[in-house]
Amino acid sequence: MVGYMPWDKSWHSQILYLPWVQPEIPGMEDSPVLPAYPVFMDLLTNGVYGQDFFTAVASTMVFLLGHEPEAAVNKQYCAWLRIFNAELANQLFYEGTEMTSRYNFPQAVWMLQASLLLEPESYETNYNLALAFNQLATKLTREEQFRDAGDCYNQAQQYFHNASQLRQEGYSDDAQAPADQEGRESGDWHDSGLHREW
Repeated sequence: MVGYMPWDKSWHSQILYLPWVQPEIPGMEDSPVLPAYPVFMDLLTNGVYGQDFFTAVASTMVFLLGHEPEAAVNKQYCAWLRIFNAELANQLFYEGTEMTSRYNFPQAVWMLQASLLLEPESYETNYNLALAFNQLATKLTREEQFRDAGDCYNQAQQYFHNASQLRQEGYSDDAQAPADQEGRESGDWHDSGLHREW
């Protein structure tokens, strides 16, 4: 879903694309072939190589996922990153949630979007991304940026819808209390608050 994002495109000029080589680090033997490796120029100034180089590449990929969630190459980046760090989606989820609680919405949005691309069937990430967009919309409304606020409200609504669908399909990890289950079945159920622990 393309919509308002709380940043500009100036970061584009800071990224280089380097020729692909097979990573010669443990566990990466089956990593997919990429068109090129993205990396921020300032991460190369110290002549990084080996594990440090691929860590720099991974951090740049994550940044790209979060800032351009509709990019065509994202599926390949996600496949590569899942092999490089299987815990990355969870790490981004917790960091993005923390940023939302600190009202740092630009940071929260891109981290949660990257987490969601890595784990698209996460109820918790859809829900917290909806909250981040909802709170960002409230902030923009106070600043009288009504068009951007409306766009954020629409995105929040879509992610709330996604979360609701996933929860109904059993993708949530949290155990349901009987009263909670009863409320959901009657249509009166409403979840609130940032999800941090499951």
